[in-house]
Amino acid sequence: MEASQARRLRHAIIGVGAGILNGHRPALALPIVDLVAASDINTTIGQQRADELQCAFYADYRQMLAEMQPDVVVILTPPFLHASMVIESLRAGCHVLVEKPMALQVAEADEMIATAHRYKRVLGVVFQQRYRPEIMAARKMLQEGFLGKIQRVELMAVWTRPSFYYQMAPWRATWSGEGGGIVTNQASHNLDLLCHLLGSPRRVFAWTRNLLHQIETEDTVQAMLEWQDRALGMVHISSAEADDPEHLKIIGTRGSLEIGRGKLLARTLDLDMSEYALTSHDPYAQPVHHPHAITLEQGQGNHIAVYRDFHDALLHGNSDYADGVQACQELELANAMIYSSHCHCEVELPLNRQRYSSLLKDLRAQ
Repeated sequence: MEASQARRLRHAIIGVGAGILNGHRPALALPIVDLVAASDINTTIGQQRADELQCAFYADYRQMLAEMQPDVVVILTPPFLHASMVIESLRAGCHVLVEKPMALQVAEADEMIATAHRYKRVLGVVFQQRYRPEIMAARKMLQEGFLGKIQRVELMAVWTRPSFYYQMAPWRATWSGEGGGIVTNQASHNLDLLCHLLGSPRRVFAWTRNLLHQIETEDTVQAMLEWQDRALGMVHISSAEADDPEHLKIIGTRGSLEIGRGKLLARTLDLDMSEYALTSHDPYAQPVHHPHAITLEQGQGNHIAVYRDFHDALLHGNSDYADGVQACQELELANAMIYSSHCHCEVELPLNRQRYSSLLKDLRAQ
């Protein structure tokens, strides 16, 4: 019998009253999960959820950590609480799985990662969209060099939200509660996929705007990116528009990939563009493209896949999951976009932590 089957891991939840709990419920039913406790400052809904999950309830998560001593803590609280709760849970000897974004600013993420290393615990971040079949297939193709040298990346994503969405919680789309708006909340999934597939960019120039909503932060971002190998990219993400949920196009010297929700289109070139540019004697002809057949696996990105990889990491040392170091890349990119827009400048990564902290402090004061 495998270790993951023989051993059950004691789990506890901080923020069990959160709406996102429903996404976690199927994963909490995995055989390896022994849910022993849950906590929430809203004692009414917290107790109700704990009763549904058949576990102990605590109003004070610190008391829960001390008394229950769980193997794993799952944190579902609002973003401004993530950093402090993750660090406390790690210091209590727990492995931690936290909802995105892992923190409000990259300096906090650095401390979270350092604490995980210091206490030899696994820190994971919930980025379930990495497990969408089309994303997994695209990543494999990119790793195998299917596209040759990457030249251009285009990402457009729309997360349409009405005003009512922002009124549901006072921390939403505020500098103190989320450290931003669309960039740090919904766009975190898209930015994570960019970094997951292509690595972190080295240069960013961005414009954040509030085009529609009466909120403190932005509802739209437009950015230009450059990667280390000189590939160029464009990003547009908004909660103030009505359009297709997501379109990601990656162009390389050998072909292209177009990724949407549940679909992946691939094309190959007869000749690598580097060879075509040197050898073609027709000044106007286009290289010949061919469709490339792809069979996607069944299923879709969900929390079960996140939990399974997280458990595999803490039991067997598997690192192929969204650990703190990987997840920090999207947060740094999000912070860089906000900094670029508000300071009207191009930003080179790694982002200067002190300067960003100063900017965030000023934005909160305003």
